[in-house]
Amino acid sequence: MQFKQSPVIFDEDSHSYQLDGKRLLGITGLIHSVLGLGVYPEADAYVKDFIIPKAGSRGTAIHHAIQTYDQLGIRQTIQIVNTRQGDHYEMMEWDVSQELDNYIRHLNGFEAVANELTVSDNDKYASQIDNVWRRIDTNGIWLVDTKSNNIDLYPMCGYFYANRFSSGIEALQEYLSWQLSIYAELFEAENPGIKVEGLACNWLRKDKAAFWVIQRKPSELVKELLTTEYVFTDNGPVYFHHNPTVFGIGSNSPTPQEERVIIPTNVVDYMAGLLKTVKDAESKLNEAKAALRAAMSKHGVKKYDFGSFSASISASSVTSRFNTKQFKEDHPELYEKYVTKGTTQGSLTIKLKDND
Repeated sequence: MQFKQSPVIFDEDSHSYQLDGKRLLGITGLIHSVLGLGVYPEADAYVKDFIIPKAGSRGTAIHHAIQTYDQLGIRQTIQIVNTRQGDHYEMMEWDVSQELDNYIRHLNGFEAVANELTVSDNDKYASQIDNVWRRIDTNGIWLVDTKSNNIDLYPMCGYFYANRFSSGIEALQEYLSWQLSIYAELFEAENPGIKVEGLACNWLRKDKAAFWVIQRKPSELVKELLTTEYVFTDNGPVYFHHNPTVFGIGSNSPTPQEERVIIPTNVVDYMAGLLKTVKDAESKLNEAKAALRAAMSKHGVKKYDFGSFSASISASSVTSRFNTKQFKEDHPELYEKYVTKGTTQGSLTIKLKDND
């Protein structure tokens, strides 16, 4: 079974996507930043620099073993993965025989037809679908993701969910519902005429395993999430959505009376940093302009080219302004005759609070 090959180029080493020289972002950061699902806010530096990369390394090993089995029929259960550990990389060897055996067991009734299939909107987002399966009795297409998370430690919350999830499994399944629904939307857009029949997850963690059928999110909500814009900063991408509260659906969604996080904290921190930078720069610039004006005036220089910039002091002048408010009060009928009315978009005012 053949599917359209996305023109997006995926670099596994940097886990990045490129299209005609433009960088696209994956789905994981989008779900983390906008919905707050799967985020470990209390993780310390050791966990972020050592524990999480090590867990990801084992997950990569599981994916490689599955792909080798699906494409070649070979049980290559010993996998070596280059793993980040703090400020350096180490080659780690993993035995994923138990995970592969459980994957093969879950495959019963299905046929693997594609691995690591890249899908994209060819604009902002791209991602790779772990497995595309064909259900043998219906000939339907299923999109399947492989997870190896520690369920006991999985964060049981999200930005727009009023209550904590009852378990790590429930929280991970909600994350998967968004992730796989996005995959389905992109897959169907790139393969017209093929409808995704089902979504599922292989949870594989050593000798423990589960096969979950995942609920698909409404198409209109998935498309809305994909409209999220982002900008690149020194600390990574920052995401902007005009109204992220629309994604708080289901039994856990907050009521109107409850306080809700409207903008993700990383966006708030990014804006605060920019405002402080602008404020500091404007203060220094005003001081420099005053000093430059004084020096030019002292030496009678009206205009000067400094190479990287030029400066000029214009002659003082008398200005005249039309008092619209007074004219309206004195001649209301004449004012209405000549005034032209239109709609102007409301401005956004942002003020940096003085915390000193």
